[in-house]
Amino acid sequence: MAGLMAGFGHYTHAVVRGIPASLAKEALRTSQAEVDLTRARTEHEAYVEVLRKRLELEVVELPADESLPDCVFVEDAAVVCGETALITRPGAESRRGEVRDVSI
Repeated sequence: MAGLMAGFGHYTHAVVRGIPASLAKEALRTSQAEVDLTRARTEHEAYVEVLRKRLELEVVELPADESLPDCVFVEDAAVVCGETALITRPGAESRRGEVRDVSI
């Protein structure tokens, strides 16, 4: 799988977060369509499996937080490059609590 990650540097870990039930109706999005939670959770499990098995990354799983409907999009809360992590400040006030758990 080394070829799959070529050009992106050397990664050893991935951070993911569970999908809260609140994602279905309260998450920010451009479409009014409701999220299919069962499908979203199935796809999320497959994504984590790829990270572990195909990419051989150590996966750090943070729990879902019902008070933060968009928390599954953990990549929006921090950007990591080498030994440096940049913790973001989401523009949407409803998303600002998401950085708390990734900045520990």
